[in-house]
Amino acid sequence: MGGLSDARNFGIPHAKGEYIAFLDSDDYVENYMYEHLYNLAQQENSDMVECDFLWEYPNKTKKDVGKIYKNKQEMLEKVRVVAWNKLIKSEILKKSGVQFPKGYRYEDVEFTYKLIPYLEKVSFLKEPCVHYVQRENSISNSQNARNAEIFDVLDHVVEYYKQKNIFDNYKEQLEYVYARYAFCSSFLRIIKIKDKKLRMNLITTTFERLEAQFPDWKKNKILKQNKTPKDMYIKIVAKCPWIIKAAGKIG
Repeated sequence: MGGLSDARNFGIPHAKGEYIAFLDSDDYVENYMYEHLYNLAQQENSDMVECDFLWEYPNKTKKDVGKIYKNKQEMLEKVRVVAWNKLIKSEILKKSGVQFPKGYRYEDVEFTYKLIPYLEKVSFLKEPCVHYVQRENSISNSQNARNAEIFDVLDHVVEYYKQKNIFDNYKEQLEYVYARYAFCSSFLRIIKIKDKKLRMNLITTTFERLEAQFPDWKKNKILKQNKTPKDMYIKIVAKCPWIIKAAGKIG
């Protein structure tokens, strides 16, 4: 029996409805979620509708509010790469052939970024309809050598854009996204790994994989323009990479 990606990929061509939704077994949704998503999709003739969601921790709840994007480039830069807060037009999924990668973590990352070029109209339901349940023993919170799979997934995305001859249209966004994953979400996971040797190896891998794909990433225009705390942090890393390596040694 296959895993999550196999189940989703099997279901897509067999779906009979106008829209398709995905939901993880650990999470739960408001009972009106799909009705509200569908109504908005019909009203705006949307290729995809996404909603806000709630991070459900054992002792607190945090609302996640999405950023509205004006075009595909902005979507690539700002989209929340989860499949479970979205309603996607079935016809687009079937015609594009975009699937979830098998055997990898971060399957939603690859799926979402590959799907973006096919989306012409995206709508936003400004209601938190999904409860994203956080558990310490969940896959997303398990830190080990498989953390490096994020770079395999991102490499798949870059190669896909090149194969479709659209890489140049999205190069700045892909470069920015790669750097953001490398030094933000990925590094925050790596630093939690208890094995110091593995931790340092993954930090080295982080720099090597980013620079192999985008050797000039430090000059990225989006990174230079943005002034969020996360972007300021990445700029510091660009100037002082030893900070990351030092953090890995004492993490």
